[in-house]
Amino acid sequence: MKLFKDILKQIKKYDTIVIARHIGADPDALGSQFALKELILDNFKDKSVYAVGTIAQRFRFMGNLDKIDGVDLSKALLIVLDTPDKKRIEGIDDLSAFDYVIKIDHHPYVESYANIEYIEDNASSASQLVFKFAIDNKLKLSSKVAENIYIGIVGDTDRFLHDYTSNETFS
Repeated sequence: MKLFKDILKQIKKYDTIVIARHIGADPDALGSQFALKELILDNFKDKSVYAVGTIAQRFRFMGNLDKIDGVDLSKALLIVLDTPDKKRIEGIDDLSAFDYVIKIDHHPYVESYANIEYIEDNASSASQLVFKFAIDNKLKLSSKVAENIYIGIVGDTDRFLHDYTSNETFS
């Protein structure tokens, strides 16, 4: 898909990448965030990748969040996952501090706030979209990436019970 190629082009371009998601993070927000961070680090060893926000104690097993104090954001890429509107982004006060912004979301459109916006509102989860991105670009998937994607999909589909769980979700 052309949009996935465009997103990959931006990831390759930037040495510093910050990944954010919505406030009140659930398993999908965290799963997609941690999966994308590991996916980038596994495939592009020279990148500095930061996952930002806060995490509830019960989800700490999924990964660790980073601080971006002192990071030059003016030369950084921001990828926002699972967040349809900018007021719900956690850990980022000013989108204009970043050189480039990408949004990847499965919620219905609310507002534009990014240079590239990939919205697939019939997808089960943001985690499913991260998986599609990885497969479409033939990126290496580690077991840690797969585990976080699975946790995110299971969380947002309520164990595959919701109507928006599709054949593609299972694939």
